[in-house]
Amino acid sequence: MVAVSVVIPLYNKEQYIERTIMSIISQTFQDFEIIIVDDGSTDGSVVKAETWIDNRITVLKMEHKGASAARNKGILAAKAELITFIDADDEWKPQFLEKIMDLKEKYPECGAFATSYEIRLPTQKKIIPSIYQTPDKWEGVFTNYVEKTLKDLPIISSAIAVRKQVFQEIGLFKEGEPLGEDQDMWLRIGMNYPIAYKNDSYAIYYRGLENSVCMDLTILNRYPIIYSLENLLRKEQMPYIDLYLSKLKLDYSKRLLEANKLDSAWEELHHTEAKVYKWEKAKLWLLYYWKRIINKYSFHTKNYKKECP
Repeated sequence: MVAVSVVIPLYNKEQYIERTIMSIISQTFQDFEIIIVDDGSTDGSVVKAETWIDNRITVLKMEHKGASAARNKGILAAKAELITFIDADDEWKPQFLEKIMDLKEKYPECGAFATSYEIRLPTQKKIIPSIYQTPDKWEGVFTNYVEKTLKDLPIISSAIAVRKQVFQEIGLFKEGEPLGEDQDMWLRIGMNYPIAYKNDSYAIYYRGLENSVCMDLTILNRYPIIYSLENLLRKEQMPYIDLYLSKLKLDYSKRLLEANKLDSAWEELHHTEAKVYKWEKAKLWLLYYWKRIINKYSFHTKNYKKECP
């Protein structure tokens, strides 16, 4: 049996999938299988994935159901006790799996193992996330995962490994949700298991690429993790849950404003408490009123032009 199953959900990533596979093949730790789950791609993604001659690579195919369904299919097909994920447009640095296996050996009580990551913009600018009250190069166990979410996200899909048993106990990814379903999963894991973490960057998250779901402003579903946190708060008051909820609701409000859905943005902002994020909320209100003014001006300008002879 292999030590690690690597699951790649693939949908229309023809430009990037080869880079992703190469970053896995180039790992210093080599005892793995790669499960590529094609989520009904309509470009040449599958052809490029299938050109790799490596008996560790399996390509599964399914009709288009979204990244969560593809990850779930990969989890169910995985042979290893430890499952890790990487999106088809992201990349691992050569020591990622080695560091994950080190964490697994040092912290056997944990249900998941993760590292920090580097954000790479289309301009090639690099950003290293700042994790709440976690020094650079720190290694240890998150006993309160929610606390660590109060600044930048500590965990992304391309920089975490999870014991297969964990999915058997808490369930798979929520399907049918185009955004935020991964963060909902990390919350569920963090609420039930300690997570071993190394605050050093061993994965590269490419932000703002073509065909990125996060950049598609036609997708405005409320994040599923918001509902999960609201349900938690109804049951009991827990440290930091309300702060994390406020942060997510403000992020969602910003997305609505970017899509010019002003009424929905007003509703979300109006019902969001921001004890810690007051300045962030104030900036969003300014953006809201600025967009209202611009929209009103544009409306009157169009009407004036229509009335002119």
